[in-house]
Amino acid sequence: MALLVDETAKGIALDRRALPECLHVPIAAVDEDAIGNYVGDVERVVSGRGLRKALLVTVPESAAIDPLLPISDHPNVGIFHARQQVWVHVAYKPYRAAYKRAFPDENIDGLILSHAMNRDTAAHKGFDFVRITPVSGVANLSSAFSEQWAKELHKPKLPVVTRRTGPPFIQYADLSDLMLMLDMMLGGGVMDAVNEGQKMLERKAQS
Repeated sequence: MALLVDETAKGIALDRRALPECLHVPIAAVDEDAIGNYVGDVERVVSGRGLRKALLVTVPESAAIDPLLPISDHPNVGIFHARQQVWVHVAYKPYRAAYKRAFPDENIDGLILSHAMNRDTAAHKGFDFVRITPVSGVANLSSAFSEQWAKELHKPKLPVVTRRTGPPFIQYADLSDLMLMLDMMLGGGVMDAVNEGQKMLERKAQS
């Protein structure tokens, strides 16, 4: 089944974040249906006990990342469009056990499972599901400043009592999200992360 394109999410990534299509990496979705429509096929439920709160998702093979972008040379760049991904509900707590069920042969000892979008931010924006990826504790801790900034930015003035009914139904990673997925330090402020990450998007001169 071919995936749909969330044109609103795509427009935000292209116009507001200036990210090329090869770096459009879904990190949040309104619900399981949105994952199936825009991200990939739910291959297996890994939350246990009959709950559909942690999902192993198989995504279609994507186009290669532009080799002229320095980010394409990073040793962890394969994480962006990994064919199998774990997505969890923002309120689901035993996500580490779920990840191990999905990837029993992957060694994540000493690593943190990072929500690609902060769970509070996702909830404030109306996204129930977020992708998780393994990163070092140091990189995860370094993202705290930008995560707190995002939480305050998107926190509603009044409690949200209705679900999102219109697009975007997914959100693509911004530059700082991509850097955390690569297990990079995000520095002491939002602009530190942006400036460092921007260097990875400056196209190399062709020889």
